[in-house]
Amino acid sequence: MPQWARFLSCSFTGLLVTLLGFFTAAYLYEGTADYWQSLTNWMVTPAFWYLAGLFGLLTAMALVAARVLVRIYGLPDSAAGLIGGTLVSLIYAFFLAATHAPQWGSMWGKTLTAALLFALPFAIAGAFTAWLWDRLD
Repeated sequence: MPQWARFLSCSFTGLLVTLLGFFTAAYLYEGTADYWQSLTNWMVTPAFWYLAGLFGLLTAMALVAARVLVRIYGLPDSAAGLIGGTLVSLIYAFFLAATHAPQWGSMWGKTLTAALLFALPFAIAGAFTAWLWDRLD
């Protein structure tokens, strides 16, 4: 498989794993009966597609970071993906928190917890896509 096709395939798979992780976590956190109906209503809005595009970009960056960790440091695929996904998502979460700090005020305790929960689906997706990368060769 050509590398560009493998990159697109792994990035799209990572996006699906990430979104599934976020939707599952939100369902477990929210727990309302009409959650899935609200989610399907939200999926047709431009806000969802903007978020999906942003998450697609972040999962592609996590895959690139994982491949760099594999090539330079010789880490195993899944470990490199886990580290790459976590780093990319935490960098984005702290960038988001820093740009909104004047509006949000002093919420670093809650922001850190939310950033770690935000990193979990990206870390899982990063580990899975880095593992998948070599399997698609």
